[in-house]
Amino acid sequence: MYCISINYKQLKTESREAFSMQEKEQEAFFSRIQKEVSIDGVILLMTCNRCEIYAAGSKDTMSVIERIWLAQKPGKEELFYEHIMRYEKENAIRHLYRVICGLDSAVLGEVEIIHQIKAAYLFSKAHDMLDPTLHIIFQGALHLAKEIASQYQLTKLPVSVGTLTTGAVLSFCQEKKEPHILLVGARGEMGNIIMKDIVDACQTVQIVATTRKHHRQGLAFADTKQIRWVHYEERYDYVDWADVVISATNSPHYTFVASKVQKYLKESNMRLFLDLAVPRDIEEEIGTLSDCVIENMDYIESLAKHNNQKKLSEAKKVELYIQEKTDEMEKTLLMRDFYAKKKEQTVWLQDKSASWLLYRLKDHVDHNCFAQILDVIGTAQEQSTERKEL
Repeated sequence: MYCISINYKQLKTESREAFSMQEKEQEAFFSRIQKEVSIDGVILLMTCNRCEIYAAGSKDTMSVIERIWLAQKPGKEELFYEHIMRYEKENAIRHLYRVICGLDSAVLGEVEIIHQIKAAYLFSKAHDMLDPTLHIIFQGALHLAKEIASQYQLTKLPVSVGTLTTGAVLSFCQEKKEPHILLVGARGEMGNIIMKDIVDACQTVQIVATTRKHHRQGLAFADTKQIRWVHYEERYDYVDWADVVISATNSPHYTFVASKVQKYLKESNMRLFLDLAVPRDIEEEIGTLSDCVIENMDYIESLAKHNNQKKLSEAKKVELYIQEKTDEMEKTLLMRDFYAKKKEQTVWLQDKSASWLLYRLKDHVDHNCFAQILDVIGTAQEQSTERKEL
């Protein structure tokens, strides 16, 4: 497996968003890939913090993928080649494992990335772009994430994009008895998390959440004392009412532009516009309006750096476990390839005794490795005896 990555470590939000692909762009990318190169497996991971492409194939295949990606983003070649990160084989697997476990996130140990990787995996599967190699590796990654969540404290410590956003919002509104929040994109995964976190953290908060559905079917939350749902087209009507405006959508267009915001503002109260989308949802010029402050994902990332110290100890333990699991996956892939490509040798090996194989291994591995093999055989024999006794 190969991976090419552009993430928050290399580029700020403003530059990074140029390489992001929305759903239709991803479909067009798949279509062009299938026409230009013989490849069965590609997974596109596009989040607010990273733009990554995973593929099974050769370096030549990845060169074609890079060219097609750049063809969709004209004029960005210099920026791309200056900041692109490339991973291959074992390093690509380890990188994916670090990403899904939250070790490569701006918010160390965050769990939203698990759902985003699963969604990317399912998107490729739905478009017939998932080959056996990517299937095995990504299933292994998802299983690993569950293990880390259950066995380590890394993901249990309360630091995520949702909790950091909630903290920033309530800190901005600390002098308000009844904070007013306008949340655009509340039906999306990130918006949903943020809304729930804010409501859980503050009993007096009032939230106006937008939806594009006219009849409000299938909403995660019904109207309550704290939450009111309105149509997306009414969003500007609540800008003046709001203390904080949060936008977290997948829209390719601005959800708020400066000229319209200025038209709707009446009261001279300080307002925070918090843009959690990549590409950005809120026009940057809003920050030049009187009493308006605008922040984006770079701000959340700066908050995350202060929180990450709490998780470093657990992260070291997880790093060691990831190395074990990376090695285990490499061996799984080697075994799969052996059985698939060496059928004659597989049949031939079935006729050989275990003792014959041991003597062959003794001549070709170092003493430490050979000792481990003998230990494994001894453990297997003990376990077999225990099962028989039961």
